[in-house]
Amino acid sequence: MFKKKFRKEAQERLRRAANNYETACKSLQNSAANLYQKRVECGVETIKLCEQYINTLANSPKEFNKVVAALKFQLKEITGKDWELINANPNTELVAGSTAGAGVMAGAGVAVLGPTAAMAFATTFGTASTGVAISSLSGAAATNAALAWLGWGTVAAGGGGMAAGNTLLALAGPVGWAIGGASLMGGGLFLEHENKKIGKEANSRAWELETSISKVNSTKQEVELLERETVRLADLIYTEIKYFQQNAPKDYSSFSQSLQQRLGALINSIQALSQLLKKTVDLKL
Repeated sequence: MFKKKFRKEAQERLRRAANNYETACKSLQNSAANLYQKRVECGVETIKLCEQYINTLANSPKEFNKVVAALKFQLKEITGKDWELINANPNTELVAGSTAGAGVMAGAGVAVLGPTAAMAFATTFGTASTGVAISSLSGAAATNAALAWLGWGTVAAGGGGMAAGNTLLALAGPVGWAIGGASLMGGGLFLEHENKKIGKEANSRAWELETSISKVNSTKQEVELLERETVRLADLIYTEIKYFQQNAPKDYSSFSQSLQQRLGALINSIQALSQLLKKTVDLKL
């Protein structure tokens, strides 16, 4: 009787841990998707604002054009789409959800052009098999790398790439374990015999999940911090461009030294945004 009670309590603990872990993983998935959306929104809106200002500024410094071109390139690498295609289809698959920030993000409706969950995860967490960040790849290469990273591609196109999708199983939570052939709800853990052995195994797996939940939540906090920093930097760029539009001469050659320095700081901020768009988060699982 005691062993049977021990088994049932351990199984219930495992069920609770599995449910909590799955909830945490889904929340992490949502955070990665939100980060991806904000990266695209910030990239698109910043490029448009910068180009609008450059077109009104005579003798604009070459560095200004270069950092905007670099931002376009980075946007292409996280979406797999050329800037011309994004700009030509402003009403295609608008990003859903609310936007944050009071500047560039306020009321932004930007075309994401079909982001997949794989790309959202891969550009947030992943590295390709070569060790290169997937967010630094582009087009088909990025998509293929994302699929391989999730375990669905490579290995002679038969799947099982990137350590057979271990990261997919971590992100998918307990549902993913069934895909991987290691379902917790099978394998004898919920049979009616061998109570002591089953109880110990259930407790062991529950402890592993409970430990992982804090790691998942810590990773989620890093993703959300990266999203906030992206929005903050985009809003800063927005504010600075508005300042120049309202207060600076229309010819860069007429800028005072202080205005030149301030424009230099703006250029540095745009460059920093490009770097931020490809920054990845360590998946602590």
